Amino acid sequence: MKYIVTDLEMNPISYENKELWPMCRSEVIEIGAVLLDENYKETDSFKTYVRPEYNKAVANNIKKLTGITTEMLSEASDFETEIHRFFSWCLAAGDSVQIVQWSQSDREQILREIQLKEILLSEQETKLMDCWCDLQKEYDTTVGMEKNTSLSNAIMFAGKDFEGSMHDALTDAKNTARLLETLRNPEKLEEALGSVISVMKGEPLAPSLGDLFDFSFFDLQP
Repeated sequence: MKYIVTDLEMNPISYENKELWPMCRSEVIEIGAVLLDENYKETDSFKTYVRPEYNKAVANNIKKLTGITTEMLSEASDFETEIHRFFSWCLAAGDSVQIVQWSQSDREQILREIQLKEILLSEQETKLMDCWCDLQKEYDTTVGMEKNTSLSNAIMFAGKDFEGSMHDALTDAKNTARLLETLRNPEKLEEALGSVISVMKGEPLAPSLGDLFDFSFFDLQP
């Protein structure tokens, strides 16, 4: 089994195209992904910008969040071209592959945008859409979190530093891949998150005084 860890950055569809909002409110503007082997080691990576069709400019808040500007997307290809290129890269990894994302939102975005732009997928591409794993859900279930944990917090709870700038699609994918390896390796899971899991399960982090000392030889009777 190989693993493709992916992340997307999106830009909102403009108010001028608000009639599209019931179907899709954003467009993908960046795709990032890393390919991991069966031992969760990175062997390849993918990164591309995508030119939006229903907003002439990158929204100011998205520009501030991601660093992506309208000018950076001016020479990029459209979503149909880039999603097929991404799928081709995924398929080149072989038949046994799992696509991993942090939450279900990226897969849902791709499905909505494919529907909006009436993009036809091949049989192999369609099968890829059934191979997605929500690592956020796996993390929250393993650790015992009741609410969805952000990627940055999950990294912090695991005792790691976030490597690179957040909200860069490839950087986020690489950091998600680090968590994937931790969650799927029992020894690394215990080392990184054992204390957090104990707290979430209500288990004491340290032994009580009664566990540390033997008071049986003291006469404690009044």
